[in-house]
Amino acid sequence: MKNILVIRRDNIGDLVCTTPLLEGISEAWPEASIWLLINSVSQDVVKHNPYIKQTFVYRKAKHRKKNESWFSVYFERLKLILRLRRIHFDAVILANPQPCKYSLRLARMAGGRHIIGAGSDNRRLNVAFSPQDFRGEHQVERTFSYLSAITDKIIAIPPVRIWLSDEERQQAAARIKPVGEGSLLGVHISSRCALRRWPLERYREIILRHLKNEHNHVVIFWSPQGTLTPDDTGDAHRAEQLLASCDNPRASLYPTASVRELVAAFEHCDRVLCSDGGQMHLASAMNKKQVVFFGDTDQKAWRPWSGQYQILQTPSGNCADVSVDDVWHQLQVLS
Repeated sequence: MKNILVIRRDNIGDLVCTTPLLEGISEAWPEASIWLLINSVSQDVVKHNPYIKQTFVYRKAKHRKKNESWFSVYFERLKLILRLRRIHFDAVILANPQPCKYSLRLARMAGGRHIIGAGSDNRRLNVAFSPQDFRGEHQVERTFSYLSAITDKIIAIPPVRIWLSDEERQQAAARIKPVGEGSLLGVHISSRCALRRWPLERYREIILRHLKNEHNHVVIFWSPQGTLTPDDTGDAHRAEQLLASCDNPRASLYPTASVRELVAAFEHCDRVLCSDGGQMHLASAMNKKQVVFFGDTDQKAWRPWSGQYQILQTPSGNCADVSVDDVWHQLQVLS
């Protein structure tokens, strides 16, 4: 094979869980060029990824900019499809373990000769994966299962990974106060799911307990405005409320304008406290120790793939039912 296209049109965490597949394809076909087609929300995940020849990015209509017409979004997509068709892909992998008619449509428009994906449509899929064809329960394992359609080699599943540049590392280092002998705790307060949002006053209690050690520091992260959709307001106001309630100079806000900035900051944290979601998978890609709030999410499918972790999940599926003492205990387990 000369050209292999991987399509993953989902969110940040989904693409993080796809990075082992990209690495596996490169090991199976070292001379092949791997191309990636993703949506604009997740593109920062694969910047500097050494296994990708080129990443093609399209925008979903719901992510169009203010005052931008639907026509311009779809015209831009048409130009992208024409570029893809010129490459002549030997295989196209629809990297979602669930059937996705939109990814299949993109694969067909891109002119893929050999389309691999989940589903039972053998007329449009050259290799159709049934539920029984996927191995394991985790999203990484199931996505990696597609490798078996293009190679007989037995390849171990690698960690999830994100690559940072030296400049990104230097910029993060310049923003974070040196902690010396202390420990830096990263606290990410955002989640788009209400069941995964832990109350601010409990975050405050954890932060104050951590800061009882005079050498320790805390950085507070949140999802900025426009993270999910152009009209998304973000959590800056909640982060400011939390910082004010802590009233401690060793706690600080860390505003981020991109996934890259967040990941670079995570690299400096000794532990991360966050909810299940994109931020958890980003921290996992940096091999971080994490305490994670799971709402009603299946932890067998979505737990952090890399790094040490402790998951807090209650029968109600509501993170508000998790106590401060439970969180503090799990943080100490990872210390």
